Amino acid sequence: MTQAAAAEKPASPTTQAHPNGADKSQSTDKPGRTISDPREVAQLVMMRIDHVNAQKDELTIAVKALADTARQLVGVYASQQGQIAMLVKRVEELEKSGNK
Repeated sequence: MTQAAAAEKPASPTTQAHPNGADKSQSTDKPGRTISDPREVAQLVMMRIDHVNAQKDELTIAVKALADTARQLVGVYASQQGQIAMLVKRVEELEKSGNK
């Protein structure tokens, strides 16, 4: 009887701060509410799948950006190592010619 009374009460969606700053509506995440309509279940599942896919897309973009940055850093590091090797040879040549 309490569930029936709770179901008749108009529910206002609550909002919660989302980690990325957006508000997330939790109108479908009410504890004690049973979803028996297959259309509602399908809609809820599709919403959650879309949410997961959006998160996955954001992660993919972030990982690709991180990989691009790592590639650039490796290229610059290799270039600097080459410059250092050339400077070491040059210093060795100068030391040899200065000792003669």
